[in-house]
Amino acid sequence: MKRLLTGLLLAALGLQLIGCAAQGPVPGETAPTAAEQTITEETEMEQPATEQIEDMTPQEAAADFALALLQKCEDGKNNCVLSPYSILTALAMTENGADGTTLRQFEEVLGMPCGELNAYLRDCIAREGQEVAGANSIWLRGDADLALKEDYQKLVQELFAADVFTAPFDAQTVEQVNAWVSEHTKERIEQIIDTLDSASTVLINALSFDAKWERPYAPNEVKDGVFTASDGTVQEVQMLCARENAYLDDGMATGFVKPYEGGKYSFVALLPNEGTDVRTYLAALTGERLLTTIHTAAEQQVMVSMPKLKTETSLQLSDMLFALGLTDAFTSAADFSRMATAAQHIDEVIHKTYLRIDEEGTEAAAATAVIMTRSAAVVSGYTVTLDRPYLMAIVDNETDCLLFLGVINQIPE
Repeated sequence: MKRLLTGLLLAALGLQLIGCAAQGPVPGETAPTAAEQTITEETEMEQPATEQIEDMTPQEAAADFALALLQKCEDGKNNCVLSPYSILTALAMTENGADGTTLRQFEEVLGMPCGELNAYLRDCIAREGQEVAGANSIWLRGDADLALKEDYQKLVQELFAADVFTAPFDAQTVEQVNAWVSEHTKERIEQIIDTLDSASTVLINALSFDAKWERPYAPNEVKDGVFTASDGTVQEVQMLCARENAYLDDGMATGFVKPYEGGKYSFVALLPNEGTDVRTYLAALTGERLLTTIHTAAEQQVMVSMPKLKTETSLQLSDMLFALGLTDAFTSAADFSRMATAAQHIDEVIHKTYLRIDEEGTEAAAATAVIMTRSAAVVSGYTVTLDRPYLMAIVDNETDCLLFLGVINQIPE
């Protein structure tokens, strides 16, 4: 799609740099700054290089992880929208404090060496601006024997621009954490945690996305329609109806690409063929296949109808990440010795998203919190009508980063 979507101002669902083994410049990227070069050199000395885990690009590996996580989270009944960008950023901050087997498991689950993930996220973060705004923070319980390692703190501050706070982790700290998340998601996510009783460190990414359509919908393009939910319920909805110019067909689903104003980002939707439910389709997808489908969009006209939508997702990702192979990080076997002066393991990974699609464009937000605790030692005629469960994504047209990725099973009232 880079050829087509560059022409259409597209390329890449879901929302994402720092110092493990540096893998060298990504083709086409600008030369690193002096500060970045210094960090890269320090990183090369501090952590051993890791061989390429699989023969895929960082973009494909990130998309693979996003799909694997969505497959674990989607239940076939409720809407499930993730921000892979937000999740990867929060996990990358955590990963950069890991070592030994814990680090290797992070790399296997995320599909690439830590240094490659850092380089990929550096490119994504560099493109943040008017539409996408991310923020990172690390909150540390104010115990005398708990402090971030100097090298780790330097890395997360310089590469993730992470704010570092030390606090008593009382009720007031809970309010401060939630206020920070609310501020950086434009009040779309007002609460990410409700207690810090057993927490020792909290690593958070917050993300907001605001973009107008390249061509907003006119009043006469908003029409009454119906959406058949996954449980068979027929819902009355308002459909946004217009002609688009990028048609998708991967053999199992058809869809479209709709660009946002400015051309940096695009909305993607894929509707499984009749007789194939969205869960079956999702199970057959890989990151490579999804990105290839987007990259090879046909320059064909397609009549599109999609429902206006406002939906929120709240998830505990710990069990899903554990099932994907990130096991030691959640037990006393975790090795986060590069992060802090005291032994810790992950207690929870909390993820929340907000998504609104209307005539003007798209508003979205996400927050991901990694909570750690002390370890015990187009040809005219095509039609796509999103009137039943479908897959959606918001992609960065330059980096292929999936800012948001999800399954829409119903239209909330």
